[in-house]
Amino acid sequence: MKRKQTWGPAALAAGLALAPAGVCAQAFDLKDKTVTIYVAGGAGGGVDAYARTIAPFFTKHLPGNPAVVVANMPGAGGAQAVQYLYNVAPKSGVAIGSTNVGPIADPFLEKMPSNYDVSKFSWIGSLAKGNTVCAVWHTVNVSSIEDVKNRVVTVAATGARSAPTRSALLMNSFIGTKFKPISGYTGGTALLALERGEVDATCTTLNSLRTTRPHWIRDGQLKILVHVAMDADPEFKHVPRALDFIKDAKDRDALEFFLLPYEFNNPYYLPPGVSAEAVKTWRAAFDATVVDPDYKAESAKRLQDVDVKSGEQVEALVKKLFATPADVIKRTVEAIDPTGRVEEIPQPK
Repeated sequence: MKRKQTWGPAALAAGLALAPAGVCAQAFDLKDKTVTIYVAGGAGGGVDAYARTIAPFFTKHLPGNPAVVVANMPGAGGAQAVQYLYNVAPKSGVAIGSTNVGPIADPFLEKMPSNYDVSKFSWIGSLAKGNTVCAVWHTVNVSSIEDVKNRVVTVAATGARSAPTRSALLMNSFIGTKFKPISGYTGGTALLALERGEVDATCTTLNSLRTTRPHWIRDGQLKILVHVAMDADPEFKHVPRALDFIKDAKDRDALEFFLLPYEFNNPYYLPPGVSAEAVKTWRAAFDATVVDPDYKAESAKRLQDVDVKSGEQVEALVKKLFATPADVIKRTVEAIDPTGRVEEIPQPK
C-alpha cells in the first residue's frame, strides 16, 4: 500500500517558500481571465515571433493559468501599441506589451512630445539583446559597406522614425553611406519587399532574421555588411561594426546612446497603475518561464537567440537612458533626422 504523505508545519512553510509565485500571491489571480500581449509590430516580424513562442508558456507559470493571446498593433513604427498600453489598456494585469526598440527611444529622440512616459511602465523582462545588421539581397551589386558610400542602397522600413530607418540614417551621418530608407512596410512585408527586389537592403536584427527567414542566412541569400550593435555576432565576427568606422568621440557617444535600448531588445512591460503585486507576480512568471525546459526547447527549435534580462535589469537600463547628457541626445537626434531623407512606398495608381 502506498504510504500517505503528510506535511508538518515546518515542511508546509518550506513548501510554500518554494512554490511558484502564483501559489503565494493569492491577491493577484488570473483564473478564468484572458491575458493579451500587445505586440508593437506586424504579424511575421521578429517581435511577433518571440511573443507567439512564449505566450503559451506564460499560461503555465501565471496564477490561475489564464489563456494568453497575441494582438498585433504595428502602427506608427510600433508606437501605437505602446500608446495603447499607456493610455487605454486595463491596469489589472491582463494586458502587457512587447515592443521593438523604436518606441523606447522615441521619447529621447523625437522633437515632438510623446503621449507616454517610458519611465512609468513596469518592466517584466526582456528576451533578446539587439544585434542589428544592415544587409543586402544576394543579387544586389554591393559587397561591403564601402560600396554603399558610392551608390544609393534602398532599405525597407516600417516608418520614417522606425529602428531600420534610424540605423540607416546613422550610418549615413557617421560613416558617409548612401542608404535610402523606404517607409511604410510592416515587419513582415519589409522582408517580402527585399525578397521581391522592391528594395535592396534591410537594417534589422539577426534575431528577427533567424526566426522569420532562417534559410536566408543558411543559404547565403543575404550579404551582411555591417553590425549596428555594441558587439559583433559570433556567427559573423568577420563583419565590421559601425563603431569600428567612427573616429569622432562625439559621434561614438551618440551611436552608443542609440544602441543602449538594444541591450534589452523585445522587452515585456505592464501599463502604469498596475498593482505592485501584479508586477511582482508577472516578473516571477517571466523568470520561471525563461528557464522552463519546454520553453527553452521550443525557442531553440524556432532558432530564437534568447538572451534574458530580468525586469530589474531592464529598469536599470531605462534609468541609464534618462541619465544621458543632453548634448549626446542632441547629436543623435541630428543624425537620424528623416527630413528629406526618407521615401514612402509607391502607392498604386
